[in-house]
Amino acid sequence: MPKRDRSVMDQAHKELKRKIVTLQARPGERLDDISLAEELGLSRTPVREALFRLSSEGLVNVGPKGGFTVRPLDLVDIAELFEAHIVVARATARLLAARATEGNIEDLARANTEVNEAIKAGSPAAISAANAHLHRLEALHARNEHLRSLAWPIHDQGQRLAYLSFGGDAGLAADLVSHFKRTCKDHEEMLAAVRDHDADAAEQIAARHVHLFRDRVVEFLQTRTVDGIELAGELPATPLVPHDS
Repeated sequence: MPKRDRSVMDQAHKELKRKIVTLQARPGERLDDISLAEELGLSRTPVREALFRLSSEGLVNVGPKGGFTVRPLDLVDIAELFEAHIVVARATARLLAARATEGNIEDLARANTEVNEAIKAGSPAAISAANAHLHRLEALHARNEHLRSLAWPIHDQGQRLAYLSFGGDAGLAADLVSHFKRTCKDHEEMLAAVRDHDADAAEQIAARHVHLFRDRVVEFLQTRTVDGIELAGELPATPLVPHDS
C-alpha cells in the first residue's frame, strides 16, 4: 500500500477504533462504510480497509455478504477472552523479563507514567487507552511475533471493557479508588521484576493483574445496567480462570 494511502487508512482506523472503544459505536451496531466515509471526510476504500483491520483486532464482525457490525458484548465470549488473557499474559511476562533491554524498560516506564497521569486526570478513555498501550508494549518487547499477534487483539478488546467498567461517560466511580491503587502497584512491581530479569515474579504479577481486571469487569457487569447495551449469554458461576497466583 502506498505511504499516503496507508496514512489515510491509519487515520480512519484510529477514529473508528476510538468510537468503538468509547462506545460511541455501540456493541452490535451496524457500521455503514459509506456513511462513515462521509462523516470522516474520507473516501470509502480506506474506511473499508480500516474496518477489515478492526475485524482482525476482534472489534468488528464482518457478515457473510460483507457488511460490518461492532462486535457485540457476549458474556461467554468475555469469559473466554480472560481464559486466553491469563495464558498469554503469563507467557509474555516470562519472555519480557528474560529479554527486555534497558531501552525497553525505559519505554515501559514512560508508558506506566502515562497510565498514572491518566488515572490522576480521571478520564476513563485516557486510562483505558494508556493501560492498553502499556500492555501492548510488554508484548512487543517480549520479542515473539506469534505471541504478540495473540496479545494485541486481547488488549484491543480489553480496552473496550476497561472503558466500560472504569465508568465510561459517567466518569469515575468511588469504588475504583482501591482498584486503581492495586493496578498501579501491579504495574510498579512488574517493572521491578523486569528490571531484575525475574521471570517467576513477572509471571506471578501478570497473573494477579489479569485476575484484578477480570474481577472488576465481572463485578461491573453483575451490578450495573448499561443503557443501550445488551449483554448476551451468562457469566459462569465460577471463574473459568482459577485464582492460583
